Amino acid sequence: MSMFKKILVMCPGGAVTGGPEALHHLVHLLRGLGLDAYMVYTPEGKTFETPEAYKGFNVKVGEYEDAPGNLIIFPEVEPMKALAVQHAKAAMWWLSLDNFLERRHVNRVRDFVRYWKGVIKGRRPRLGVVALKDIIHFSQSHYSGEYLASKGIAFTNFFEPINERFLDPQLDPGVSGRVDEILYNPSKGKKLTSQLIARYPQYKFTPLKGFSREDLSKKFATAKIYIDFGHHPGRDRLPREAAMHGCCVVTGQLGAAQNSVDIPIADSYKLDSFAPDFERQFGALVNDIFEHFEVHHARFASYRARIMTEPQTFQSQIAAYFCP
Repeated sequence: MSMFKKILVMCPGGAVTGGPEALHHLVHLLRGLGLDAYMVYTPEGKTFETPEAYKGFNVKVGEYEDAPGNLIIFPEVEPMKALAVQHAKAAMWWLSLDNFLERRHVNRVRDFVRYWKGVIKGRRPRLGVVALKDIIHFSQSHYSGEYLASKGIAFTNFFEPINERFLDPQLDPGVSGRVDEILYNPSKGKKLTSQLIARYPQYKFTPLKGFSREDLSKKFATAKIYIDFGHHPGRDRLPREAAMHGCCVVTGQLGAAQNSVDIPIADSYKLDSFAPDFERQFGALVNDIFEHFEVHHARFASYRARIMTEPQTFQSQIAAYFCP
């Protein structure tokens, strides 16, 4: 029997990104366990339909109820709403540590100022995460878990997988038919990627923008490399999707990319973007991958195998917490 009467999962209405997908997946699993779980779209007072991309999940839309016996789960970007809960039990799922901290890892002073602007505007607590010590915490990544532990805050791991349509081993056609192409997310690590594009005009760089899921899958299945020099605020979706299609994944060393749990790939594929010879290292690695793709493709087999186990891991974590 569940310890809660209802479980309400708060989600921005109409949003179709990694975070909202994780929130829908959570409700899907909770309802699969027979729990009375609902998706509550925000902002309140507006009516939202479940996005078409998430129609495959078993979700039911409910209303916000701050009532005794309920659990209300907020994404980490809504700490003040979590603190405002009076009668129900509040929880936060840390889908992104750096989004809570307003941190981009480019300039510490700017990160500090950005957070305090959030405090002034009422988006962030003045005392930081310490102000949230009395609510329940779930962590989507080892990265955010380490941070919570360093602040003396107990948490439970909820490591959500990528969409099941990207968990088919047959999505990876292997090494034949691949082209010397570098894919990247234009919203992550834009400055560094622009520098690399300028330094290496002979490489084909393709931004992953405006693709349908089907077209994105086709692109992943033909390119050799996916790069992400962003700040990795959590266990991002695109690196895992790229790997499942057989791409070699090259990242920086920021955020969740620092550790071998969230992105378990060899250190040789994680470049220090602050190193004076970063651009040279990148070029050398790209050339080697292009020339010896079969060798590099094989080195990502364990990463792909780990990704395949994530659905069972997530389901086990959910069941262990809510149905002990």
